[in-house]
Amino acid sequence: MGTLSEDPDVVKFVYWENLTYAPPGSRRPEEWDPKLGARLYESYLDHCVEAEELGYAGLSVPEHFGPSSISPHPNIMLAALAVRTTRARIVSGVNLALLHHPLHLAEQFAMVDVLSGGRLEVGVGRRGDRAAFEHAVDLIEGGLNRIDHPVAKADLTPTSAGFLQDVETAKVTVWPRPVQERVPVWVAAESDGSLATAARRGWDVFTGLNLDPAAGGMSKVSVEEMVARLRRYQEIGAENGHELSMANVAASCFTVVADTDREAAEIVRKGFVSHIESASGYLARMAGAVPGDTPLEELAKDGSTGVQGVFDATAESYLRNPFALVGSVETVKAKLDALVTAGFRRFVLLCGGVGNAHEVGWQSATAMAHDVAPELFAAGKAGL
Repeated sequence: MGTLSEDPDVVKFVYWENLTYAPPGSRRPEEWDPKLGARLYESYLDHCVEAEELGYAGLSVPEHFGPSSISPHPNIMLAALAVRTTRARIVSGVNLALLHHPLHLAEQFAMVDVLSGGRLEVGVGRRGDRAAFEHAVDLIEGGLNRIDHPVAKADLTPTSAGFLQDVETAKVTVWPRPVQERVPVWVAAESDGSLATAARRGWDVFTGLNLDPAAGGMSKVSVEEMVARLRRYQEIGAENGHELSMANVAASCFTVVADTDREAAEIVRKGFVSHIESASGYLARMAGAVPGDTPLEELAKDGSTGVQGVFDATAESYLRNPFALVGSVETVKAKLDALVTAGFRRFVLLCGGVGNAHEVGWQSATAMAHDVAPELFAAGKAGL
């Protein structure tokens, strides 16, 4: 099938599973059954095969560390997806570029593209210095999409740099070469500055998942404001020779469909709290804390962590967020219709939120295809 950005008038969905590992509410890593990991991996792969049949245009898994998700190196899972599926795009959602050597990431991405027959879409996110992140993405894209890419000696691995003496710039070729002539690159972007950077380079963008701890959790975000920013993104792209549209933009949405709005909202809220509890327990144990001794109160006092904001968020706050597809079938349908009317055409669905049981996410994924938007999924399936 074509890339996610092709066929701009067709609405496309990406199935994104968080693969929560810890039992809900558990703070003790010693209690977590390793066999659960194997079952989650297998179930996720089975679901992705079925998601492809439902009409999901893409399949994705995040890079998360600790019990909130057992995919600290998602490219391994992407390789498994490449051989288990046949048509859907394989989307890294997202790799944190500054935690890895960018050329190593480029090599991994190239392998996945070859394994999948040319279905990879690279997603990268920023954690740390903005300029360093942009430089890392430039290296990744250059390694994937140009045979010879000029790389400063300092950017090479120590082994590679050892072949150079007085040369300041090297020509690097990443092998294997990808199947695609150009592997799409998506970056997480929402601010004017991030969107402008992406536009100048012709990168696609993920936006949404608007979590503002300072505003008490999931904050009310103006769709109109975001659309205005995205129009400017397209304009800057055109000024730099790139033809960009809303098909180059994917709204990342927490997605929980339940019988009632209240039930769906409570699922998301409880999942976030469970995520914070289990993740803090994991990190505390890594730091040598006594089992069960999780300093949540201290973390909550540190405003930079966002812990207090998650605890303070009400269930209703998730219903108010226009980018959160949370609620009953009728509510989610209305939210999705509003986003489509505003111009959005690509949706990355984080099914079940974070911290919830795997089965909850899959129920929401199937509800989206069967009950919320069957016509849109049918149209997307026709293009697979």
